[in-house]
Amino acid sequence: MRKHETKQFDWEQESSSPDEENREYIEGAPEHAPSEVSANKVPRKKRKRKKKRYVLKLLLLILICVGLYFFLRSSIFNIKTINVAESTHFTAEQIQEMAGLKTGMNLFSFKGGTCADKLEENPFIREAKIKRKLPDTVTIELAERQELAILAKDKEYVVIDGEGVVLQIAEQAPQLTLLSGITIADAEENKPVSVKEETNYHKAMRILNEMVKADLYFKQIDVSEVVVKAYVTDQLYCLGKTKNLLKSMEEGNLQAVIYDLYKKGEKKAVVNVGDDEYFSVDIKSK
Repeated sequence: MRKHETKQFDWEQESSSPDEENREYIEGAPEHAPSEVSANKVPRKKRKRKKKRYVLKLLLLILICVGLYFFLRSSIFNIKTINVAESTHFTAEQIQEMAGLKTGMNLFSFKGGTCADKLEENPFIREAKIKRKLPDTVTIELAERQELAILAKDKEYVVIDGEGVVLQIAEQAPQLTLLSGITIADAEENKPVSVKEETNYHKAMRILNEMVKADLYFKQIDVSEVVVKAYVTDQLYCLGKTKNLLKSMEEGNLQAVIYDLYKKGEKKAVVNVGDDEYFSVDIKSK
């Protein structure tokens, strides 16, 4: 009897119910498994929200851009006034036409740089600037080239400014300083003139520009390798080296000598300009 009870007791200790086995299986499962599932779901939701926000922002930006485009193209910004800087060569209407601008155009329907380029195609316009002023005004500013001298080429005259840019090729000689002793190799409007005697040409251009600063006018500047003749009139001229003429003009001494001759009524003379600002005047007999 005791033996039988002992066996029964052992069987109960060694056996376990199905519920206990299931409980052990569940208890043995990793504790973090449920949190992993929920953690995977959260980033997906966040990504969806971010994508929606991005799409909404993009749509909003597109709507703003479209609205701004139509607003800027509205009649509010139609040009009513075009202010044009004073010009010595063109009327305001001519400048507007060259730039391709007119009242009634939308203020944002043109490129300022393109309009400026059109103006600068004209050799007399060195630089052009186009400025907008809200809501309906355009200002055109110009820096112009001025005719300063001419060079003879065959039966024509090449008109240049102080930088040697060709402004026009004329059949008749304008009343400008004639540069002689220089042979033209090539001349094209709105480009620097090309010459054969470059050294003589640069001498003449230096004297020409200093002439403007000194408030003098030479009818003709004849340049050679040795000396320069600067004609005030056909029969009154200054003779000397380039450096001596430049220095005498810079300091105002040459102007004083010429003015003194005019006061005395001397219209035929040669003003010799030597080193150290030495002057000698040869009066020609009438």
